[in-house]
Amino acid sequence: MDEAFMGAKHGINGSLRLSRRRYQPVLAVLLLPSLLLIGVFSYYPAVRSLIGGFYQWNGFTPPTYAGISQFKQYVQSPTFGIEAKNIAVLVGGSILITLVAQFTAAEVVTHMPRRAAAIARYVLVLPIVLPPLVLIEVWAYLLQPSSGLIDHILGAVGLPEPSWLSDPSLALVSILLVGFPWISNLGFLIFLGGLQNLPKDVLDAAKLDGVSAFRRVFTVDIPLLMPQFRIVVILSGIFAVQNFIPILLLTNGGPGTATLVPGLDMYQSAFSNDQYGYGMAIGTLLFVAMLIFTVVMMRTLRPRT
Repeated sequence: MDEAFMGAKHGINGSLRLSRRRYQPVLAVLLLPSLLLIGVFSYYPAVRSLIGGFYQWNGFTPPTYAGISQFKQYVQSPTFGIEAKNIAVLVGGSILITLVAQFTAAEVVTHMPRRAAAIARYVLVLPIVLPPLVLIEVWAYLLQPSSGLIDHILGAVGLPEPSWLSDPSLALVSILLVGFPWISNLGFLIFLGGLQNLPKDVLDAAKLDGVSAFRRVFTVDIPLLMPQFRIVVILSGIFAVQNFIPILLLTNGGPGTATLVPGLDMYQSAFSNDQYGYGMAIGTLLFVAMLIFTVVMMRTLRPRT
């Protein structure tokens, strides 16, 4: 009986392997157009940009080889230190805000009654589908000096009405304010999924030990969600480096250089000053910086066994 069963099992497995081999050429043909499109529109521009940093090119005349001179030019530029400081503040602030706001929101939703949690999920996730430009325009109105909604509320209660975007000491902080309360993002869904899939036996053991809900967050939830924290930290850091659109639309790097960041400098060099090679050199340095950041975070936030 056992021999017959094992023979039937091996026969089924062999048939499945044969079926997979038969369909492999078909799958390869179906995947080929997608792979070609990804290669042409994603990988080729990325590789071309990395190579382009070593050439001087204004977009019209043939490029000329410049070696590492454009990299040195950027590192030695008067604004390099300012840009590095600004992007460090934005990356650090974005990561801190994202972790606290989105993890807290996920914890709150997880402990809600089922129907209330479902409604909260829809409400918190809905802004993700809104075009970013719409949200930025809303914040441009909110942060308007004197006539903006925030200053109007502050004035109504007798508080000072600061010039959020034109004051060098407040402009960078104002950029961080964009997106408040910083919940409607991928990180919220990552944390929520992790919390909903925590091992039930561990949670039951913590409950039997008399661990309070607040203490459980730090002794159980956070240690078990370290892989999710690692992903959110990396994604938040990369997004903060890449996303210079709010700065471009709200301050354009000003006042002065108070909100100037490498991504905006790259954009302005290429599309305003026709220094495409120089812009690609900045982009290459950003790519290297993000790669180093990712490797460091992967090693630093590695789950402890």
